[in-house]
Amino acid sequence: MAIDQRLTRFLPDNPAIRTMALATLVNTAGSGMYLVVAVLYFTRIIGLSPYEVGAGLTIAGFFGLVSGVPLGHLGDRFGARELIIWLLVGASLAAGAAALATSFWQFVVVSSVLAILDRGSAAVRGGLIATTVSGGERVRTRAYLRSLTNVGITIGAAVAALALHVDTRPAYVVVIVLNAATYGLTAFILRRYPHIPPTPLELRAPGWQVFRDRPYVLVTVLMATMAIQYSILDVGVPLWVTRETTAPLWIVSVMFILNTVVVVLFQVAVSRRVETVPRATRAISASGFVFLLACILFAEAQSRPVMWAVALLVAAALIHVAGELMQAAAQFCLSQELAPDHAQGQYQGLASTGFSLSTMIAPTVITVLPIGLGVPGWWLLGGCFVVLGLALLPAVAWAARTRDSFTATPPVTTTVLPNDQRVIR
Repeated sequence: MAIDQRLTRFLPDNPAIRTMALATLVNTAGSGMYLVVAVLYFTRIIGLSPYEVGAGLTIAGFFGLVSGVPLGHLGDRFGARELIIWLLVGASLAAGAAALATSFWQFVVVSSVLAILDRGSAAVRGGLIATTVSGGERVRTRAYLRSLTNVGITIGAAVAALALHVDTRPAYVVVIVLNAATYGLTAFILRRYPHIPPTPLELRAPGWQVFRDRPYVLVTVLMATMAIQYSILDVGVPLWVTRETTAPLWIVSVMFILNTVVVVLFQVAVSRRVETVPRATRAISASGFVFLLACILFAEAQSRPVMWAVALLVAAALIHVAGELMQAAAQFCLSQELAPDHAQGQYQGLASTGFSLSTMIAPTVITVLPIGLGVPGWWLLGGCFVVLGLALLPAVAWAARTRDSFTATPPVTTTVLPNDQRVIR
């Protein structure tokens, strides 16, 4: 009983969020599997060139990018729970079809359909969470789910490592099928999620209201640009360590593990301190200076003796993840609290679109600045984060001042037609 009680303390009190937590863990474990094996499967086993795989993923990324807002709006109109279940069922079929793709265009079609359904379900999930809980609980929930995402991806990557060890087509296909099964299992789990009624017709926002909300769009663009920091560890660090430092290659894995462990252990705790718009604004602004310090330490590792290089890289990774915790918590808060409750789906769709755009442009930015320019590039990258953080101060203030004009209930008007007919809008 004592063990059960200790474990329960780490679970959300809200039964709906517990259901979402289990669904997130299952879904991200599948994503972790697929991320590890996909490129190797389509190049080593199917025979596509790296350029074909890169082009196919870019095309798929574009379709995933544009799916967030329209599918989020459909969630507002028809019910987010029901829509996300159908999107996940479709994603299960698309993910399974990846094992049947044998040509470039088949790969493009399968990847694009999967990207639309996967990114669309992520947008709908954001709106579903935002309409299930409110206030500070929204931020804590997103933080908790982000921690579980790291756990799930780590589990999936460990399973995929077995396929990499075997390195045969059947082994890769098993992992792809398991990924497809996780989408179906996630849909089944979410059947237990409570039904959230769609936004009533008289309260429903126009389909493209979010794009007319210029303050929110500006905040989203600035936060998406700052989210380039995620690729520092994914893209910048491996290239920097191997090309410019004397540190052993295993330090890259150590930094990844440190990042994952810190996020899992501390994301929720940090988010508890960032549950209001003013606090979130200060946190994301301060994170820019934290990223600058991390960039300086990464730069300082260049050409240092091995022990100094290792020490500087580990210190930089720890400081970077501290900034990441602040930036992520603030982004959760601002993207949800600045959005009107009657249009959370399309607003979270735009937030998801911004993050997808960031992941598309981040590798280019990282390779052009720190990898292409060296030490000055690291300083320039860090300076950009500072500027972005400071720019968010007036941008969020503008968004906060204009919330009433976007959160007010749409007025009911009567249009007089011939023969004394009336249409209520």
